[in-house]
Amino acid sequence: MRVAVVGCGAMGAAAGWRLQKRGAEVVCFDRYSPPHEIGSTHGESRVTRTAYFEGPWYVPLLKETFGMWRELEAESKQQLLTPTGLLMIGAPDSEAVVASQAAANEHGLEVKVLDASELRRRYPGHTVGDGEIAVFDPQAGFLRVEAIVSAMTRELNVRRNTKVTGVDPKSDGVEVSTAQGSEMFDAAVIATGPWMTELVPFLPLKVERQVLVWLAIQSGADWFSPERFPVWIREATPQGDVYGLPTLDGLSIKLARHHGGETVDPATVRRTATDADLDPLRLFVTKYLHGVTRHVTRSSVCLYTNTPDRHFAIGLHPESERVAIVSACSGHGFKFAPVVGDIAADLVLEGGTRRDISRLALQRFT
Repeated sequence: MRVAVVGCGAMGAAAGWRLQKRGAEVVCFDRYSPPHEIGSTHGESRVTRTAYFEGPWYVPLLKETFGMWRELEAESKQQLLTPTGLLMIGAPDSEAVVASQAAANEHGLEVKVLDASELRRRYPGHTVGDGEIAVFDPQAGFLRVEAIVSAMTRELNVRRNTKVTGVDPKSDGVEVSTAQGSEMFDAAVIATGPWMTELVPFLPLKVERQVLVWLAIQSGADWFSPERFPVWIREATPQGDVYGLPTLDGLSIKLARHHGGETVDPATVRRTATDADLDPLRLFVTKYLHGVTRHVTRSSVCLYTNTPDRHFAIGLHPESERVAIVSACSGHGFKFAPVVGDIAADLVLEGGTRRDISRLALQRFT
C-alpha cells in the first residue's frame, strides 16, 4: 500500500515510521523541513510519564510507548529517552495530585507520595511549602525532541518545504495536491498540527501560543542534573501550571507554563518572546526553585493545537476510510507519538485499531 503522510512533526513522523515498518510505501509531506521550530515539535526535550492525571484511559497507550522508544533507540543508535522520574507537586487536594494517584491505582502503577520535609531533603532545587506534597512517578523521564523526529524520518521519503493544499478521497484512492501538482495514493494520514483546519475544517480547534524558556542556574547549584533532578509539574501557582526539566548543558534548565497562552493564527504568530512572556517564569523561579537565576539563556515559541476538551482527535475521516486524522494534541501529545503513529497505521492498513481510542474519537466533534 502506498500512503501519504501530510505533516511530519511528532505524529506524522511517527506514523511514517510505523507504516514503513509494517510494509507500506510512505511519502511524507511537510511545509517546512523537519525537525523545525515553526510548529509544536521542537524545544530540545519533552516530559513523558505514566500516572496520567489527564485521564486514566491514557495509561495503556503510554505504557506501550516505552518499548517503542527503546526500539527507535536501537535503530538509530542514540539515547532518546532518559529516565529521571517525575514529581507532581501541589496541595494534597489539587487536581493533578489526586488524579495522578487515581490513575496509578487504577492501573497498578508504582508511585510514591512525598511530604514537604522529604521533598526538601531529596530535591534541594525545589522550594516547598509546609502543606505541599509530591507524587513521584518513577517511570517518567524526558525525550529528546528533534533527535526523535530525525530518527523516525531517517529512512523515509520526505518531501520537504512542500505545502499540501488538498487531500481528496476518490473511488480508487486519495489525491494529494501541492503547488507541484497532484499525486494518487492508496491512503493518507493527516497530521498537520496547528495547520489542521486547512485540510480538516470540521474540527473545532484553537491554536495556543506558548513560550519555552531556559534560565541559567547558579554556580555551585549541582542538583539539577538528570541523575538528581526529576522532571516536574507544579499545579495552580499564581503563574499557572508550570513544568520543568533537568539541565542538559550544565548551565540552564528549561521550564514553561502549561496552557494559559493566547489564541493565535500559526501564519502570523509572534515568534519571539517578550518580557510579558518571560516575567511570569522569572517570578516563578524566585519563589519555587532554589539555585535558578532570572537570566534567560534562550527562549522559543511553541504552538498547542487544542480541542475544546483538550483531548486528542484521532480516527478515520468521516467521508473516507482511506484517510486517517491524528491531531489536536492539546499540549500533551509528544509523549504519545509512537503509539499514535501505530494507531494511524492500524487505521489506514486495517480499517480500525485494537486500542481503545473511544474517548479520542472524531465523532464527538462531527
